[in-house]
Amino acid sequence: MIAKTLGVALILLASSCIAPSVVDPALRGQRLVTADLEWAPATRADLPGTYVSTELSGPLAAVLRKVVYLFESGGTYTGAGLVDGDPPHFEVMTGLWTLDAGQLVLDSGPPATIEVAQEGSLRLSGDEGSVVLRREQVR
Repeated sequence: MIAKTLGVALILLASSCIAPSVVDPALRGQRLVTADLEWAPATRADLPGTYVSTELSGPLAAVLRKVVYLFESGGTYTGAGLVDGDPPHFEVMTGLWTLDAGQLVLDSGPPATIEVAQEGSLRLSGDEGSVVLRREQVR
């Protein structure tokens, strides 16, 4: 369905989990717009927490409606992506994350550039687009 990249959006967030598909270039683009934020390279300490997507762009946006991630400080993660299919459905992933020189890798997937905004949002960017994730307060 989606090009095997839900991981880095689900960060595109770009790990293998969904079957490939071809998306009409006219349908590719940004779904939501967030306010301009100042971004800096993320560090390992920036990741732990729960995040929900606020913006998806590029080919990724044509196939995903929403992405949710939980990054744990020990290097594990779990995530879910709401795939815009027929019918729409969630795809779930769990695995290990590593961060080196501003590049996030989920399991053995391709690296994604990861940045953090001062208020804690994350931005992941890769070949399939980018995703902005807002940090959620867990109660």
